[in-house]
Amino acid sequence: MAVFKSSVVVRDGRGRPIGAGMTYVHLRRPAEQSQAVTGTVSLRTWEPADDPPAEVALPDGRLLTIAVSRNVLSECSQSHILRYSATWPPTGAAISPGERG
Repeated sequence: MAVFKSSVVVRDGRGRPIGAGMTYVHLRRPAEQSQAVTGTVSLRTWEPADDPPAEVALPDGRLLTIAVSRNVLSECSQSHILRYSATWPPTGAAISPGERG
């Protein structure tokens, strides 16, 4: 099993940022294949709104629509941890480094 690691911004159902941190996605097949995945986000910032987390935005512009299965406060690090399921690969076109403004 491979693990995809990336910084992310967590957004609610309205597309508003509600947190940011590092995600770890567990890939059972090669990354270019469509598959059901599970992942976690260790949040550095967390400001939830009325809507629950709905997606994570990768730095290259792609999105993973997520279904949160668990939202906990880590006892050891005192940070929020989200556990989620999603369908891989992320949607949207990746932004090349020259396009980032």
